[in-house]
Amino acid sequence: MHDLEKTLEKIKTYIAKKPEFQAYSDYFEVLRALGQEDKEASYRHNRWLRAETTRMCKTANDMRVAADFYELTHKTYIYGAPDSFDDFMIAVEWYREPKAKFWEPRRRVLEGTHKVASRIQAFLNDEKTLFLGFSQPPGTGKTTLIKFLLAYTYGKYPDSASMYVSYSDAMVKMVYDGVVAILTDDSEYRFADVFPHVKKPTCSAEYYTITARQKGDFPTLGLISLGGSVTGRTRANKLLVTDDLVKNKEVARSPQRLEQLYNDYMSTITTRTIGDNVKQIMLGTIWSVHDPLSRMKNEHEGDPRYTFIALPVRDEEGHSLFNYDHPDRYTDERIKQLEEMLDPVDFSCLYMQKGIEKEGLAFPAESLQYYNGVLPEGEPDNILFYADVAFGGGDSFSMPIAYVYGQDVYIHDVIFDRGDKTVTMPRVVEKVLQHKIKIGLFEANSGGDFYCDEVNRILREKHRYSMNLSSKRAPSNVSKMSRIEQHAPAIKRFYFRDSKCRDLDYKRFMDELTMFSFTSKNLHDDAPDSLAGLADKLYHGTTAYVEIGRRIW
Repeated sequence: MHDLEKTLEKIKTYIAKKPEFQAYSDYFEVLRALGQEDKEASYRHNRWLRAETTRMCKTANDMRVAADFYELTHKTYIYGAPDSFDDFMIAVEWYREPKAKFWEPRRRVLEGTHKVASRIQAFLNDEKTLFLGFSQPPGTGKTTLIKFLLAYTYGKYPDSASMYVSYSDAMVKMVYDGVVAILTDDSEYRFADVFPHVKKPTCSAEYYTITARQKGDFPTLGLISLGGSVTGRTRANKLLVTDDLVKNKEVARSPQRLEQLYNDYMSTITTRTIGDNVKQIMLGTIWSVHDPLSRMKNEHEGDPRYTFIALPVRDEEGHSLFNYDHPDRYTDERIKQLEEMLDPVDFSCLYMQKGIEKEGLAFPAESLQYYNGVLPEGEPDNILFYADVAFGGGDSFSMPIAYVYGQDVYIHDVIFDRGDKTVTMPRVVEKVLQHKIKIGLFEANSGGDFYCDEVNRILREKHRYSMNLSSKRAPSNVSKMSRIEQHAPAIKRFYFRDSKCRDLDYKRFMDELTMFSFTSKNLHDDAPDSLAGLADKLYHGTTAYVEIGRRIW
């Protein structure tokens, strides 16, 4: 152990007996000295000290002592900031009004939940990485985060050249003004506390350049719009940041315009980099398979030098993943309202970061028929289900339950669950008993036949319930896509619960169904495939309609 680390351990032992401020202050001075020889070890001690001083701020009875600990906590952030983007943002905003702060009220979510700053830092630190693709919902602070990142880049790499590119001059001006404020407005920010030896920037509001380099060199930071001239103005040898290259939904829905946009990005922007190790960060909304971010992912997926992070606005249960300690947050209720108000495809793209080709959708929401969850009067002619069996691993066990009234088929309930058979099998039994289902068919592929036999055994032996249960293998000479396409007209004649009367399973089921595409790659197809199986069971493999009559016995 290093002599200075031995000293730190002795101070820590003393603190355990007498938690006096001077001992904590001494600890800080010693860890700074250690940092001259072992930076990582000093940062480890710095994090321990910060946790202690933060606790003492809250528990100290003397206000003057609490203030001393508060300032020492500030010093720990200043010390860590040159090598920690997270610490940097806290340090430079330390004296801002609480309501004006960006990072602190959002940190619990952006760093605590999503590790955004840590992921960016890891990307910057790893010499082998080249590209970081980043998408998150609108209004969650990604552009403001980039302002701080550009300021951090200026302080950490003042002699390098980096670029920021967005779709419009207005966006570029807004980011430029924000970065200049962080670097120069000492009444609002404390950039000089973190990087005291970095010279004040020379800024050009005409050309949107911010530089610490000599006149004639490419600027430390050059900000440009995608349509603006870049020739001779700026280059990047350190970092290239592109922010929302797709201007709006109209551009996003035009494959031709997206193709031109991608070509502009490749031929105009990336050619302004110098050297082979320029790191690129691309922020944006995932609109379709043709947008720049999706194109980059498709072309480089599996390459460890390329990382792609997509953060949806909510989890699968509908709970917000961006519920900040700030008015600019997404609550569960707000997300629900947005989902009800927006076109499902737009919501998927903007808020769930799932790009969809609207033109190729097999079952767009507006093409389906709905009912209010109340079945017609009288006894149904039949109650049946079809189950597409899954045993976990990312696929969903999908089981639509149909009530048949003459020619009308109501999908009254579903099981849509990614759990294994220990989770789904009891649910199947429960639904059979709840709905008094008469007929059930399991897809026999991948163990569905054994699943069927076990469900049948449980129903007979434990519940004395008898029904027509069977399993059938999907035909090997017909692809899953072809089967779904064959039965699409029948599926569109089914009645589905409207959005206000769905449970969580039903909602997930409908999300997957309405986002399924005949022209684009689908991550999952369990919902439409199970409906195709149900249609096949009802109509015997044809799209001609067969009326199901009432049983006479």
